[in-house]
Amino acid sequence: MARLARVITSAKSALLPSRWALWSLGTPAVLAILAIDLAALAATVAGSLLSPGPSGRDWALLSLFTGCALVHVALTRLAEERRRGRRLQRGAVEFVDQSSIWFCGAALVLPVVLVVPLVVLVRAARYRIARKPPALWIATSCTVLLSVHGVALVRHAMGGFLDDPAAAYPAEGFHTAAVLLASIAVYFAAQAVPIAVYRGVRFRDWRPVTLLGTAGDNWLIVHTLLLAGGAAIVAAVAPAGLLGVLAVAVRETLNVGRIAALESERDQLASDALTDSLTTLPNRRGFELVAGTALEVDRSGGHPTAVLMLDIDHFKEWNTRLGHFGGDQVLRAVAERLRGCVRRGDIVSRWGGEELAVVLPGATAPEAVDIAERIRVAVRELDTEISTPAGGKSVRVGRGGLPPCTISIGVAVSPEHGLTLADLQDVADQALRTAKWAGRDRVRLAERVQLPSQSRYAKTEHR
Repeated sequence: MARLARVITSAKSALLPSRWALWSLGTPAVLAILAIDLAALAATVAGSLLSPGPSGRDWALLSLFTGCALVHVALTRLAEERRRGRRLQRGAVEFVDQSSIWFCGAALVLPVVLVVPLVVLVRAARYRIARKPPALWIATSCTVLLSVHGVALVRHAMGGFLDDPAAAYPAEGFHTAAVLLASIAVYFAAQAVPIAVYRGVRFRDWRPVTLLGTAGDNWLIVHTLLLAGGAAIVAAVAPAGLLGVLAVAVRETLNVGRIAALESERDQLASDALTDSLTTLPNRRGFELVAGTALEVDRSGGHPTAVLMLDIDHFKEWNTRLGHFGGDQVLRAVAERLRGCVRRGDIVSRWGGEELAVVLPGATAPEAVDIAERIRVAVRELDTEISTPAGGKSVRVGRGGLPPCTISIGVAVSPEHGLTLADLQDVADQALRTAKWAGRDRVRLAERVQLPSQSRYAKTEHR
């Protein structure tokens, strides 16, 4: 049976290169992705068969929409890549791409058979800043196709959208508004629902903020779709006016990027004093404030306190192999494993670089070693997917030629190894160096030492 499993795994690896990273998402997530892809394929086939033949005017409008969309992508690429990078650092749920201005706008005035190649072309141009595995990027693009087909159905059911540009606008105003609002609602739902189902089955988290994103994200989507409605009206009444829409769209996207940068800087200033921005763990300053208090409470109650100093092995090699962006992802993954291995009330921090520190209030030496060993094993079993910027190849730690990630840990416990946080960390750091010299990927409990601080505390208590 084990041999059969290895054969199946090898076959999957051969059929699906690591950059696709599809089967690694889990069976429910894979099924959700395939369902989205098949639904988009079926909708595209049906739309191509049922869509009316394009006129010369339609082809001219398609050229305008395509040109404007590609210029929009080119002029906002740098700002959008920076905004996406900031969201990835914050662990944000999704990135709102304002290309829907052109997709939804075109779907409101063009036969859907012409909108499909527009979506494919523009999404392909956007892929370079995607920072997503291709399988997920394709699935996301398929939700866009579902959205434009949904708009086409609304137009068909409600009698079109400004199909007669010569018609008197006041007489058609209520109908136009109804089609516009219905189309925006369907466009939004056709993307939001499949993506929400995928997130739910993959992460097993059905909270609205996980499934649908934040209120700010959703407002940006609605704002983008309202601009799309404006683009459709302009295209139907005065097609040359799409150049003005392009100027507005570029300015809007750059403004969104500037606002995101300002919000990021504001949040960073608020948290930098006590929090490490990369891992969201307390930084050295925040750690010392809380850990020192915990140590004093344990000492006053006659309880031990354990301190762990941890260092990711060969971290410079990770940075060399994966780039600093990939190395940052490794560090975040290790920090997340660390959170999952400690007890409630334990204090975890990023001490600096690839070094971490943990205080275990009330932990004896055997308990601290057990927790440290649990952390070591969890880090070694890490198989996190690492993506590289600008649509580069995705890899998984410990697979496809990448070595497993390992960590070395030094352990010190009060009062045996010291009475102050500084002394305990110094002793634990010495034990960490011993673990490194012994071959890495191991836990070392410090030997008993006599420190000056112990002598001072002993004299004070004797008096």
